[in-house]
Amino acid sequence: MTTSTEGLEGNVSVNILAEFVEVAIHCILYNRNVYPQGTFEKRIKYNVPVQMCLHPDVCSYITNIIESLSALLAEGRVNKISVVILQEETAKPIERFVLEIGELRERWKETDPHLFQTEQALRGFLLKLNVSDALLQPSVKGTTWTVHIDTLESTLVAVEEKFIQKDFPWVEADDQQKTMEKAKMVPIKSMTTDILNMQMYVEEISKDSS
Repeated sequence: MTTSTEGLEGNVSVNILAEFVEVAIHCILYNRNVYPQGTFEKRIKYNVPVQMCLHPDVCSYITNIIESLSALLAEGRVNKISVVILQEETAKPIERFVLEIGELRERWKETDPHLFQTEQALRGFLLKLNVSDALLQPSVKGTTWTVHIDTLESTLVAVEEKFIQKDFPWVEADDQQKTMEKAKMVPIKSMTTDILNMQMYVEEISKDSS
């Protein structure tokens, strides 16, 4: 993948962030063994080898998430995007990959017009995400996943009708999915560029608490 302004429509920062989140979701699902490794195929993004899930239902679900996320980002502030790994039997969270997002800006037009610095920063972020397993407890069997987005209520209301028309409305997360007792935070990576700031960390519970 080459990050450039060619072929990108609308807000460039929104497109870049949404594309990164899509890649990150696939990487997390692969690294945490949510699906069999045979359902993934190696691709290249940001000049980094990554694993992308090929299951049509999973791909469709992720596509809907990314389209919705792009709409939310374009309308207003999205503070956090979380990929939550759940125990399949209990639907309780055991891991939460949290991406905190700062203000999206267009300063890159003067300082990084070809987005080379941005691509380099995203490459480093993805490389770190790919080896994050070494920082975490071993993945467990029998898991599923969901995505939580923290945003302003006014932002959600502005695009809610579009989501309903696409049959993909967002709903408030269950309290059970939002609560993780005795969770430990593991920093993964942060980056600061003239197009966006973001940092990722993982909240995980101990095996004794699961």
